[in-house]
Amino acid sequence: MAVLTIARELGAIVSGEELAVCATLGLHCISRATLEKRFLELGIDRNCFHRFDECRPGIAGAVTNGASCYWENLRTIILQELLQDNIAIIGRGGNFLLYELVDCLRVRFVAPREYRIRQIARERAISENEAGKIIAQSDVDREKFCNFYYGKSWKDPDNYDLVINTAEIPMEKVAILIPQLLPPPVSGAEKQQLQLLIRAQIIKQTLCAAPELQLHFAEVMVDESGTVTLRGNVASSSAARRAEEIVAAMPEVSAVNNELVVVLQDIPNRLPPFMH
Repeated sequence: MAVLTIARELGAIVSGEELAVCATLGLHCISRATLEKRFLELGIDRNCFHRFDECRPGIAGAVTNGASCYWENLRTIILQELLQDNIAIIGRGGNFLLYELVDCLRVRFVAPREYRIRQIARERAISENEAGKIIAQSDVDREKFCNFYYGKSWKDPDNYDLVINTAEIPMEKVAILIPQLLPPPVSGAEKQQLQLLIRAQIIKQTLCAAPELQLHFAEVMVDESGTVTLRGNVASSSAARRAEEIVAAMPEVSAVNNELVVVLQDIPNRLPPFMH
């Protein structure tokens, strides 16, 4: 299973060109369209996806469960997609999400600002002044998105294996270069660990989607025997029991180790996901 993550500055590549490169390389592409479809299949309102996708949530989204709902579903979808062979994750901080999980090639496409402005102005049939504003906002949104959800800088070249200036290196050459750099397939043992992680993520997503639990700072671990360990804060002992009941009823769960802590006052939900 070859895994590629693609980060891109708006205007550095023609819209959809990254999809064409992935198709040429035989990679299943997890793009905005893929994610939106999967969110709908999970019963998540389309507005939730559009509101939080590739931008930092506002104050209301950060203190309610809106950002958490988006984040947990995004992680679940991407991790499930990893079980397919040969995939490419477009944006969404995929390089941060996958870096410690699987061996992947992390690529970022950049270009000079003037080049990007001309590209967007031509592509969207707008003035260069308007294109410049759109690009500036996109850069801010993507930087804040990665900072909020991962605690990392989207712009930092140290977070990538390969940074390509598309004003100098055309995409047809990129399609020749990338296959030489893709890592070897994930081993069977790594896939087993990945499956356990996916099961834990699905459980976490299910619990976070249950508003009656008021679950915060959740951690879920699953071992090979099917034992699930729950950690985090809930507002009552009844919520802790209900969380255990939900997990115990899920497929392939043999036992539940409930380490949830009851916090009797209101629990803040203001910390970004990477600090939970």
